[in-house]
Amino acid sequence: MKSKLQAAAYILMIFFTIFSSCDSFRDAESEVYQEATKDINGVWQLKTVSRNLTDITHTMDFSRFRLNLNEDGSYTIDNYLPFAVKKNGQWRVDDPQYPFHLIFHEDGSSKDVSINLLYPISQGKRFISVTVSPGCSGNLYTYVFEKIDNNK
Repeated sequence: MKSKLQAAAYILMIFFTIFSSCDSFRDAESEVYQEATKDINGVWQLKTVSRNLTDITHTMDFSRFRLNLNEDGSYTIDNYLPFAVKKNGQWRVDDPQYPFHLIFHEDGSSKDVSINLLYPISQGKRFISVTVSPGCSGNLYTYVFEKIDNNK
């Protein structure tokens, strides 16, 4: 009888230890973390260009093409190449924290133009990558832009 009481006491101590130890791992404070807003405004220069998955970066001088995404929501394009829009206008992203679409509204147009946006970091630098099909729908251009200093 004494061994049955000792066994029952041990089992109760084990259960008590297990259930009381779980409380010590509860988080006293529950902090909510929020993703930072992505800063896409600035002057963007083409770094690489591909057409239909073929790299054409070195076939011509793409370095003069600039996409100027101004902080006030306006945009301008310098040294135009086939792109999603031709005229200057307004720009925005679909979500400032998780941007997946870059949306343009050309001056004088009644429609928005939305293009898919990737926003990777490579070797410590921020890039934006967009794929557009200007003109001929059989050609897909992928432009990878690097943010540059306004004084260049």
